[in-house]
Amino acid sequence: MSYSIQYKELFGVKILHRYFLDKGSVEFRTMNETEKVKQLNNYNFQGVVKIVPTKETVQNLNGHNLVFKTLDSGFTVWSKVSESDDSEPFISLDDDLNFTFLIQIKDSVFYNYTDLQLENAGKLYYLSNKGLDSEPNNFPLLDKSGGNFHVDEDFILSAEGEKVEKASLNAGEKERLLGLIRIYMKGDNSSLNLTNAQGKIPSSAKIFEVVFKNRSTIWRYLFDSNQQVTGGDDVKRENGNSKVLITKNEHPLTKSGFISVELGGVELPNPGVALIKPDAANNKIFSEIYM
Repeated sequence: MSYSIQYKELFGVKILHRYFLDKGSVEFRTMNETEKVKQLNNYNFQGVVKIVPTKETVQNLNGHNLVFKTLDSGFTVWSKVSESDDSEPFISLDDDLNFTFLIQIKDSVFYNYTDLQLENAGKLYYLSNKGLDSEPNNFPLLDKSGGNFHVDEDFILSAEGEKVEKASLNAGEKERLLGLIRIYMKGDNSSLNLTNAQGKIPSSAKIFEVVFKNRSTIWRYLFDSNQQVTGGDDVKRENGNSKVLITKNEHPLTKSGFISVELGGVELPNPGVALIKPDAANNKIFSEIYM
């Protein structure tokens, strides 16, 4: 008698960062499918952040015959299923079962190109399909794939909530910790549930999205000599200084693409992300380019 071991996708989480996926001023979500595929082919979130299941989650995964897999654009969890019914988990998945994944920063300049407030660095972000008792009722939930949202300060836990969550982590799990992704079998509304009312896995797994928005900055060009500037240029003198020119508007930072900024009919270079200069007094952030 032969048998086969079968696995079915239980849920997935996409980890998307618009600095790598947008192209100049063209947003990833507005691209056609061909353009999106091209951007995704050159994308791997694992150089930016690391997703690690907590030790407790590893035990839950192993104890329920579940498998965690990382992808270039996120991760998935697969469930061993019954040989006779591929919607039936091999081990029953209780409604209150949940899985927690650490988001740990790998890139030392992550905050330079990520649209998160610099003064909140070190605070804990919480992304889940179910709210916490320590947080207000309007605390945002993790969105499904295709939703138009990004991680922002609304997802920061209260001091009490952060204290409780960090108390369950060991020292290694707290290192470079940006946030937590926690997925419950049953979310705060039925559209966020992983299984149906009978505890079976739907034909299409629930896919969530964690989207980081790229930072927009004012671009500051530093010249060795005075520059002639007219009203038709895309830059202006900063405080009347003809050697220091700034863009009239903020522009997004992206790894690919090019945004045209002209001075006297000549295109100026786009900045990298290694050097940003916050101006807290005026609530502005500058990217500097030495000419």
